[in-house]
Amino acid sequence: MNRSGLSQLTIVIPTFQRPDFVLRQFSYWSGSDACVVILDGSPEPLLVPAGVEFDNIIYVHTATSFVERLASVGRYVKTPYCAMLSDDEFFTFSGLRSAISRLESDTSVLGCVGRCLYFFVDQGRFLLKDAYREWRPFSDTAVTPEQRLDEDLPPNKTHMAHYSIMRSPEWVRILENAYRQPFSSAYVYERLVNLQRATLGRTVILEDLLWFRSMENRNIATAVSNSPGFLAWALDPNFGTEVAEYRAIARRLLGDGGVPRELANQFEERFFVDGVQQTLIRKSKFRKRFRDKFRQQLLVWSPKRFRLFVKRHLPSRMLSFSGWQGNDMETICGSLDERGTYYERAEIELVKVLALQTANAASATKARR
Repeated sequence: MNRSGLSQLTIVIPTFQRPDFVLRQFSYWSGSDACVVILDGSPEPLLVPAGVEFDNIIYVHTATSFVERLASVGRYVKTPYCAMLSDDEFFTFSGLRSAISRLESDTSVLGCVGRCLYFFVDQGRFLLKDAYREWRPFSDTAVTPEQRLDEDLPPNKTHMAHYSIMRSPEWVRILENAYRQPFSSAYVYERLVNLQRATLGRTVILEDLLWFRSMENRNIATAVSNSPGFLAWALDPNFGTEVAEYRAIARRLLGDGGVPRELANQFEERFFVDGVQQTLIRKSKFRKRFRDKFRQQLLVWSPKRFRLFVKRHLPSRMLSFSGWQGNDMETICGSLDERGTYYERAEIELVKVLALQTANAASATKARR
């Protein structure tokens, strides 16, 4: 497996009180020439065992909030290209090389987004799920900020830019602008990232860049204490001042991107007001689905053996009520082949080994208690 060819890239990994997953990142990036910067906001620093440290991995203990760390991320990025990862996720090395090659050869591209595979360990089995296939690329004719915004804002949607490999000056600018002002909801920042991305340039979807998204931990947004969801925050009068500040930031980002004031106001309405309405409609449809109510009751009251049987033996299309649907590696590789998504089997095997090690260690710790 070739882990080199990434000396032009910085990977920023924020973390908080998840030492096992940080050490797993050390294992993953060992032997690579990418610069990996781990920004740890935990109260106490991680004691990195002897022999695990590597020259390309920089561990920074800040004991600051997630927002504060990302608002000052520019001080750690010295390479032409960079990206952010959660502490329990991975990019494939081959995919990262492909992204750098695309950015080197095509100056019209701001960043590259990959295809996503969720991964999880269930009862000792490493499972995967192909995700976000509804993402669409920008059209070739979307060459102005206004054209890209029109394609990306509600009721339309292209793809998420938060975990893209991007040109560093723009990436730092986008992240620092999005996280400069703290808000009570942890779900609002990605929307600002997407908004400014559309004003600054076009991101593309690469079929040979795989992003492994972990289901081992709670989403960092839901893990934030007392953090409301986007809708709860946007519609609660108690957050009215924050919402006004948020919308003002959006208008400023649009203006800084060269969008005329009148159009900026129209796009901001689509960004926020239409975004709220679209989320309301989606949530309403979701809540009305009988299968979701049935799933909740089934998972609460059914025996564990029955739930496990359902996950392992029912067809994937019938697994939506089982809480999480996953496939073995052979099935996923076949799906990727059919969809024209490139992968190196050894890279998926590496994620499998690391995920199983983490799960086994967690099980052993639990057994000792």
